[in-house]
Amino acid sequence: MNYDSYKREWVEAFTPWKREPKEDPDNRKEEIFQCSGTIIESVDTSSIILTTASLLRCSKVRNSIADDIKVIVHLFDGRAFDGHIEAYDFHYNVAAIRIQSDSPLPIASLAHLNDSIMIRPSQLRVTEEKSFQLRPHSNSFDLIPGDSVIALGRFNKKPYDIMAAPGEFSIDRCDYDYFECKELFMATCRITRCGIGGPLINHYGEIIGICFHDVSSIAFLPINIASIWWEHYKKYRQPRRPWLGMEVTNLYAADLEILERIISKFPEVMEGIIVEEVILGGSAEFAGLKHNDVIIQFGGRKVRSFLELFHDMWKHVGESVELVVIRASADVPLHLTMVVDEATSDKLYSWPLWEV
Repeated sequence: MNYDSYKREWVEAFTPWKREPKEDPDNRKEEIFQCSGTIIESVDTSSIILTTASLLRCSKVRNSIADDIKVIVHLFDGRAFDGHIEAYDFHYNVAAIRIQSDSPLPIASLAHLNDSIMIRPSQLRVTEEKSFQLRPHSNSFDLIPGDSVIALGRFNKKPYDIMAAPGEFSIDRCDYDYFECKELFMATCRITRCGIGGPLINHYGEIIGICFHDVSSIAFLPINIASIWWEHYKKYRQPRRPWLGMEVTNLYAADLEILERIISKFPEVMEGIIVEEVILGGSAEFAGLKHNDVIIQFGGRKVRSFLELFHDMWKHVGESVELVVIRASADVPLHLTMVVDEATSDKLYSWPLWEV
């Protein structure tokens, strides 16, 4: 496939949305919400579009679908189709919408993020500025702070022009007063609200996340999490939501003072997940985890990053697993046992109620 044809398929995979209530007897319609989405599957004439569950959310009742709504999907070429709700999850704010078209549609390439970075400068890979280029689908993409990314969406009025907001992956944390979801990453792109649910891409044009609107930047859900959610739903027809019971981040993002104490005691440890806060009454507290502990093994497997930990927790929901952690006050690694909880209805994340 040459560059021009690949670029065309890449652009065509992104689509705008709008949500409307179904027509009343007087044929009156009111537009409720607008967002963007990405075609991730297309078999024959049936396609799945990944987007935000805010498209479906009732503005008055938390974590419920608005009554009597109709989803209309507008494609890149001006065609419009009714969207059918295939799956949704208000915890991660993702939804899968199915459409029936008259021909197969181009799909986007997804690249799971590898967010592990060794904390020794001599071990860090040397980076150079990269121009935007397209490549065939790959399995993973190494992401480090400062990497160039682009948030994509489509404007919600004809001719549905594509919107592109360049930026960089940021080490900054999300504002948890605004976003409760602990699995979100940050980038410095600035998008309009109709770009919510649209893809975040790397410099190869691969999807690495789903974008959510903030005032001066974006939060994005790594595509790893959206993908594992969708694959699990297709297999079991029900959601899964591992609950961490703690706030964590990658070891490389810890304060220098904390890193110095850890490295002086355990110089061989270069990757892991540091515990920033233990939630009272959660499984992490019962397991004995403490503030500034560093998790280096989970379930007998070395974990190098947050996304690796999330993936392992997903596989072990409801099970008791062994953790190996290092603690600055201990001389040797500690072995703890933790039950991987699942988020109950009272623990689901709250999301902003974005308006049109």
